Amino acid sequence: MSRIVAGNFEHKAQADGAIQALLAGGIGADHICSFGVNPPGQHGSYPIGGDEYASPGATEAGGSAMTGAAIGGAIGLGAGLLAIPIAGPAAVVGGASVGAFVGSLAGALKTMGEDEEKGLPVEAADAVRPAGVLVAVEAPLELERSFAADVLRQRGARDVEETEGTWRDGNWVDFDATPEKPAVGKSDAR
Repeated sequence: MSRIVAGNFEHKAQADGAIQALLAGGIGADHICSFGVNPPGQHGSYPIGGDEYASPGATEAGGSAMTGAAIGGAIGLGAGLLAIPIAGPAAVVGGASVGAFVGSLAGALKTMGEDEEKGLPVEAADAVRPAGVLVAVEAPLELERSFAADVLRQRGARDVEETEGTWRDGNWVDFDATPEKPAVGKSDAR
């Protein structure tokens, strides 16, 4: 495993400037690589697409859907009972069914993304790198890692991280935009 320092840039021109500064500082071209990082949700980690098995914003939707179905079903049942003289006994079943459906939908939608609205961090979002251009530097020595991190920050990297990975033929071959474990060391560039 190689020690890698990586910085994420919003614009390619910034990334190119960082690469030039790294080369000028003595880092060999075979120890630097860059590539685009897709926006979160578009990494295709699963055969049907997406980055995650389930939407992190929908964790509470199931329980809320059940509550909504119960409340909506009761309201629909009451409305159906009132409509018996007009529509007959089918009004009770129809009213309860429609009420349960509408209630479950409203309940599920009510809690989806609730953590984001409250300003609480969503764990999955923390684990995904933002879209941009990633510049990675293989740096086995601490002095090289420190130099690379400083250059990436000075050139405008949004965040700089230090991690371990497989480096082969001048490329970080096992890069994962949705890491399951945090990087060895991470720092905010701002």
